[in-house]
Amino acid sequence: MSVMVVIIYAILAIYEFIPLYKEKKWADFVVNAVLWTSSLIIVLLLCFNVEIPSPQAPVRKFIESIFGKQG
Repeated sequence: MSVMVVIIYAILAIYEFIPLYKEKKWADFVVNAVLWTSSLIIVLLLCFNVEIPSPQAPVRKFIESIFGKQG
C-alpha cells in the first residue's frame, strides 16, 4: 500500500513541480513542496497505522480563549 502511495505522489510531483521550476515561480514551488511533503508524511503514517492526534481540542481551546465559552 505504501509503495502505491509513493508512486502516486511521485507522479503528482512531476506534474506539479516541473512547470513551477521551469517558470521559476520559486515562492509557489516552495509552498507547494512544503504542503506536498507534509501531506505525504501524513498519508504514510496512516498507511502504517500510526495514530495521529486530532487538532480539535487545541483549536477549541484557542477559539474559546479568544471568544469565551459559548453555547
